[in-house]
Amino acid sequence: MSKSENKRAEEERTEAKKKNSLGGQIREAAGFMMFAGACVGAGTLVGAANYFYKKIFVPKKYKESKYMEIFGGEYADGRSWVTGHPAREHIYIRSEDGLQLHANLIPSDNPDCHRYAVCVHDYASSSANMGIYARVYHDRYGMNTLLPDLRGYGLSDGDYVGMGYHDSRDLLSWLDWILQKDPDAQIVLHGISMGAAAILMATGLSLPSQVRAAVSDSSYASLGEMIRLALKKQTNPNIPSSVMLESLRAVVLVRAGYDICKVSPVESVTRSRTPTLFIHGQADKSVPQEMMPRLYKAASCAKSFLWIPGAEHVQAVNVDPETYWARVERFIHAQDMEFSE
Repeated sequence: MSKSENKRAEEERTEAKKKNSLGGQIREAAGFMMFAGACVGAGTLVGAANYFYKKIFVPKKYKESKYMEIFGGEYADGRSWVTGHPAREHIYIRSEDGLQLHANLIPSDNPDCHRYAVCVHDYASSSANMGIYARVYHDRYGMNTLLPDLRGYGLSDGDYVGMGYHDSRDLLSWLDWILQKDPDAQIVLHGISMGAAAILMATGLSLPSQVRAAVSDSSYASLGEMIRLALKKQTNPNIPSSVMLESLRAVVLVRAGYDICKVSPVESVTRSRTPTLFIHGQADKSVPQEMMPRLYKAASCAKSFLWIPGAEHVQAVNVDPETYWARVERFIHAQDMEFSE
């Protein structure tokens, strides 16, 4: 393949990443919602909101080939590591509202290990795509790794995307499972994008003391704000973005049972006591870069942050893995949790 063909392929992958990310999907759906409202009047706002709901909040069937085509490289290797690992176990639990939830468990090679990394995936993804992170925790640091499928994704039940809201409660159930199995566990939570939002919202709840640290990579500060920003960019003086937002808010509340304006990691971290490392790529076009400093500033816990120059959404680990993992390791060491036993 020539240099020009390589460049064109890379540009196509970049555009695909933007389009298929949560931010890209929200912007696309917001454009249609404003267009529909403008064309046929306020009476069809509910119809437009239902379209938005279907586009954003109904889980898409996972296609490994599509994900790998977009992200490729280390993400593909990590997924293969999970799905082909000889020690891989399928774990199932019940959520508070009765859903069957699934996770991949890759146990430590050391049967006496009490350290766990819970790696939480992003929007329109599944647990095995966190293999790029879990592999480091397992192979380099010798830890047990648990990779949950968020509700509606992978092998977990669910007909809507939790966006971190119900997922944060589901994480508490996974922590209970770990602690019933191993009361001496020391746990790190590591999530990307929507998975990071779920972790941050969980830290605002009453986490067990065995959770020693959290790593939030590319989280949004507020889902409502993400949607509001997308709607505002669709300039239409006849249809106020606030009206469109309230229409969508009502539809999600009825169909998924939660208020999108309460999906607020930035509010949750004000109650956090879990030491948290905030990471964000400085070339992120999906989740606004300014959201990370707001999360960091609002957090009431021990905290640190890391910018990765040139990194697009959830690509920090690929752009500069040495800096990424050195900072993660240093931060977790600071919480009196060792990577080796």
